[in-house]
Amino acid sequence: MYYYIINPAAGNGKINKIQEKLKDRLKELGIAGEFEKSTGPTDIPKLTKIAMQKGYKTIIAVGGDGTINEVINAVDDESGVVLGIIPTGNTNELATLLGINDWQAACTILAARKIEKVDLGKVNDNVFITSVSIGFDNVIFNLKKTQSGSALSNATYFAKLVKAVRSYKPVEIELDFDHKFHVNTDCFNLSISNGTFTDYAPVDSKSHDNILDAILINKLSFKEAILYGQRKLNLNESKIRHVSIFHTQKVVVSSKDPIPVSADGQVVTQTPATITLSERKLKVIVSRHRKF
Repeated sequence: MYYYIINPAAGNGKINKIQEKLKDRLKELGIAGEFEKSTGPTDIPKLTKIAMQKGYKTIIAVGGDGTINEVINAVDDESGVVLGIIPTGNTNELATLLGINDWQAACTILAARKIEKVDLGKVNDNVFITSVSIGFDNVIFNLKKTQSGSALSNATYFAKLVKAVRSYKPVEIELDFDHKFHVNTDCFNLSISNGTFTDYAPVDSKSHDNILDAILINKLSFKEAILYGQRKLNLNESKIRHVSIFHTQKVVVSSKDPIPVSADGQVVTQTPATITLSERKLKVIVSRHRKF
């Protein structure tokens, strides 16, 4: 039996439109289970703990990257829990990496139950699967919280993105990589990834290679920043300057004033922040078409 934790706020309430179809499909596949909805900001960790207390070994996060992050931070190291995902959020980077493109595909993938172990990263006291971001990514995450995918929503997002790019200024940060070398620099965005999560980033790594990849963007032109905000800027192109890649197992980020730090698409702490690989690994149900 599977334990489904539903975040009804994810994706602007997308689950409310598909809930009955989703449950019918899961029943057809023989993987129906117990369904619980979160009702507040602290519910998902509580529901995860309840699932483990009841003896469930498979917990399905129904939501976006933030929902998944809350579940994995509540999973006990020795629980042996397997994580499944049904993507219904505005940001679904992890689901995309695992080859889970929509809720219909997710149901079939859950039934097939192909399991992989993935590395977990750690930022201060929080674990994460996808990436840690400092800078403009956090602006993008906030804008995407209200994006539903409709034409009007996309147009509103673009207008807000233009305004955000015009007002955004890079911040000065200090980076300490593996206690071996330091970098003091202006930062438009810093993304520290636990694998290949974006098609536009110049990184060839995996979520189980024991390496973190830090992608530092010092600055972008107005046009480049707009494309970046639309996830259409290919940083592999030679004409894109001011991009540096670091492969590391630990990085300490500090700044004169505290800066928000997000993990898996939601703010979890602020600088100074220590990002490293966790000793924990997580069992995850993946697609055969996953990106690693």
